Amino acid sequence: MSVYQEWKTDKKTGKRVLKSPYYQFDFVLTVDGQRRRFHGSTGETTKARAKKFEDAEKRRVKDEGPNDHMTLGDACLRYHEEVIKGKASEVDELIAIKHCCRLIGSDRRLISLTTDDFAIAVRKRAGETKGKKNPKLLAPATVNRQIVEIMRKVMRRAKRSWNVRIDLDNFAWSEIRLKEPKERVREFVGDEAERFWNALRPDYGPFIWFLLSRGLRVNAVIGMSMDHLDEPRSRIRIWIKGEGYVWVPVTREQMSVITQEATKAPGKAVWSYEMQRHPNRGKRKAISYESLKRTMQTTLKNAGIVDFKIHDMRHDFASKLLRATRDLALVQKSLRHADISSTVRYAHVLDEDVRDGLEALQTKSPMIGRRSGKLKEA
Repeated sequence: MSVYQEWKTDKKTGKRVLKSPYYQFDFVLTVDGQRRRFHGSTGETTKARAKKFEDAEKRRVKDEGPNDHMTLGDACLRYHEEVIKGKASEVDELIAIKHCCRLIGSDRRLISLTTDDFAIAVRKRAGETKGKKNPKLLAPATVNRQIVEIMRKVMRRAKRSWNVRIDLDNFAWSEIRLKEPKERVREFVGDEAERFWNALRPDYGPFIWFLLSRGLRVNAVIGMSMDHLDEPRSRIRIWIKGEGYVWVPVTREQMSVITQEATKAPGKAVWSYEMQRHPNRGKRKAISYESLKRTMQTTLKNAGIVDFKIHDMRHDFASKLLRATRDLALVQKSLRHADISSTVRYAHVLDEDVRDGLEALQTKSPMIGRRSGKLKEA
């Protein structure tokens, strides 16, 4: 079969339209005594250039290396065994490679894959929702992580460790990445904190106070149990994405609050609230993310605070810690950021230092001070 373009029928108009502007190749050759089929995108939009690509592909196949027949499915299985098995991020990366195999094709040979194949997978994944019960589209960061980032790792591994003859320079990863919105930094300003505390129900107070005073992610501490406490050393054991369970330090006051709350909670739970409705009124129940979400929504509404989310408590902590210490590295360590580039988003709070420095310069510098006086006279 010569090079060709793939067509499909538009469901709305009933007309035949191109699936992709690029020509596809599909041929069969005998390699090592076995007949094998080779197919994929040429990455070319004209038939003549696509035919040249196919001819070059045939020449390459006849002179292929020992692992050039590796398929995407085989590569993902090997990558799992050699790289991600046993890591804290194993489940997330397994989900990612399953989506890649589904959207690209597990039978596709690595050497036949092009940037266009990954770009199509990105577009398809971006059009999918979070689930049957959640119609919200996936965030660009999720799509990039599940398609672009994992495929870049697999292809690099195939080239450098498995000797698959791939030209890594041919993949324009930066061009197919979806643009991710910059994460905003929101903290309590003015009298918002006072209004918030006045509106918050008392039984949630200790847990909210701990989040605001320590800055850990909600999911890392909300399900904390008694066996994750080390009171003598003032530290707690929490789950951190990409790292697994780790011990993090807390202050003596924070540890005192944690142990006091643990005595009230049912079972091995640490954080709990008091049920308000009959017949369980007065009994304690472990705080869940959903119960926290409802309480936060009610509290913020009653306090008249808008555009504030649960995760913003972490931003509030980081901003105030940086403002108090002027130490980005300390904030990075407190938030458990793997890269300080994630912490730099809070650097805006140091604008006050810049402003104070400019004011001091204007006061102490004769030339600047004299010029400023002349401008005022004018």
